[in-house]
Amino acid sequence: MPIGSGVVHRPRRPLFLAPLAVGAISLGLLVSACGGGSGSTAAVTLPSVAGADAVPARNAPPIDLTDQYGKRVDLAKLKGRSVLVAFLYTHCTDLCPIVAGKLHTAYSHLKKAERPLFLAVSVDPAHDTPASAATFNKRHRTVGEIDWLLGSQAELEKVWKAWGVKPEHNANDPEEIEHNAEIFAIDPQGQIRALYPPSFKPEKLAEGTRTLAKL
Repeated sequence: MPIGSGVVHRPRRPLFLAPLAVGAISLGLLVSACGGGSGSTAAVTLPSVAGADAVPARNAPPIDLTDQYGKRVDLAKLKGRSVLVAFLYTHCTDLCPIVAGKLHTAYSHLKKAERPLFLAVSVDPAHDTPASAATFNKRHRTVGEIDWLLGSQAELEKVWKAWGVKPEHNANDPEEIEHNAEIFAIDPQGQIRALYPPSFKPEKLAEGTRTLAKL
């Protein structure tokens, strides 16, 4: 921290609001899957997904945005393949690059045909652009591995709300963004089946996604 400058500059960075957002989603999944008549609770058998917390299957909320190449991406039309969804931003200097680096390592353990599609939904519409997405992917060796989904504030807010994600700017530093950092794992039927923490181990993600593809 500079001394005597009177100004403290911190890079934009995501913090863990995951327990709130993901906890709410997980609770909703459990309630919808476990409810029963006469106060009974139905048993739920969850798949074992390496390195992730398995959750009762629930249809993934909608995502319909444009990627960094200008192509429209509709999650509902991606059935038939497994998908990972995360909420990141291109100017992040700590957690997002770490996630990208570990993803790159995980994908190195998978054949191209085995790799799930990784969708990074922007939480910074004011700064995330096709150019910044290209720069991020080139810098972190994730070209062809991370598809950035961009949009206007209104378009992205619609997705954030559907997924229970609430990016927030720090009141003391507008450049700092706090947001959910979990990775949602979606099976080929379009259902959320597991949640990966940002601290995932690359080899576990590789192993887990093989399981995901078979669900």
